[in-house]
Amino acid sequence: MLLFIAILSSSASRAGSLAGKVTRADTDAAVAGALVALRGTGLLAISDASGNYSLPAVPNGSYGLTCAAPGLRGSSTGATWIGDDSVHDFVLNPPSEAGQIQGIASCAGIACQGVLLSANQGNRTLGQTISQAGGSFTIVGLAAGDYDLRGEKYAHLPKTVVLTLPPPATDGGSTLVEQDIDLSAGGSYTLSGVVALSDNPLDRSGSTVRCNGQEPALASDTNTGGSYALAGVPAGPLSFTALKTGYRSATRIDIQMTGDRTLNFVLEKDDNGTTNPTYRLSGALSLNALDGGTPPSPAGSHVSIWEVDGQFRRQTTTDDQGSFGIDGIPAGKYQAGASREGYLTRVADEFDMQADRSMDFSLDMDPDYDWGPGDAAPGTGCGCASSAGGGLAGLVLLLFALGRKKWAH
Repeated sequence: MLLFIAILSSSASRAGSLAGKVTRADTDAAVAGALVALRGTGLLAISDASGNYSLPAVPNGSYGLTCAAPGLRGSSTGATWIGDDSVHDFVLNPPSEAGQIQGIASCAGIACQGVLLSANQGNRTLGQTISQAGGSFTIVGLAAGDYDLRGEKYAHLPKTVVLTLPPPATDGGSTLVEQDIDLSAGGSYTLSGVVALSDNPLDRSGSTVRCNGQEPALASDTNTGGSYALAGVPAGPLSFTALKTGYRSATRIDIQMTGDRTLNFVLEKDDNGTTNPTYRLSGALSLNALDGGTPPSPAGSHVSIWEVDGQFRRQTTTDDQGSFGIDGIPAGKYQAGASREGYLTRVADEFDMQADRSMDFSLDMDPDYDWGPGDAAPGTGCGCASSAGGGLAGLVLLLFALGRKKWAH
């Protein structure tokens, strides 16, 4: 039986839903007891014995999703639209390194579930998880080094603790560092800024900025100059969307509210108009190294979408977390693919684009790729390959890769 936890207060009905399945990457086995969190809300779901999870009451909007389970590496997405009967599956990888960070996450001094915890080096997240019942957490798969342990939770202020994970003992066993973390309760803040329009610098009125996931709705309209002020915004990582009829909406996720702050948007004109809506493809890309090694940052990998027997083609690159988003996609039948120099291209089976869609990619290192002199790893050797991807790893490669390895979403 599915266990559903709703921490977000509600005074109105919710229109959306989210469901999916959690499996292991190495065995395809179902993962029971995995936590799925909608970042920007207090909503959590726990997978059952078959790996299935369900969130039956979610306000329509775009969110970041995170999934974590004990003993496995956590996984996060970029902006993902949650509407009626949305589906998103997660595939979790086993740890590639023996280092672990373990502790208790507390909220204002009380152990709490649902804290998103990440082990970071600079702007790279090398491990993440979600605190379990009783606040317990373990981040697995970490190499020796210095880390910023960061805790985030809806309605609370983020907290960062600096720690060092030493090398494992000579017997090759795991290294464990114990570190608790306590988040303070946040207040109520104001988000303000300007919503600019790509084709009308004079009259910018009529746009709306909303905080996704709030019931009752939390939104503000712009004045003639495009300014807005959204009061009563809770603390923590949140998702905001700016929208206006006839324009493509813009969403920013994981905006940390620790006080009053400014956030600006630019809305592009929707050439198709309201009678011919366009949609968004978003998701996350991860890299798998050979022999369990540590893969490079997924930043700069290429994701492309093209219309089957049509003219629409568009490409983007992933950010530091591997997230991507492609807007302005007309309705139709499409394929999408991901590529990176030194990795095997992945191409999705054909799918219909009739609504915003989420799709994740996982790229395996090409065992036959020649990195040049030095270690067989990205960024080393002759320098002819960039760890950020590029060259033939773009749209042209994907369009000619249809006969290669297929990957079904």
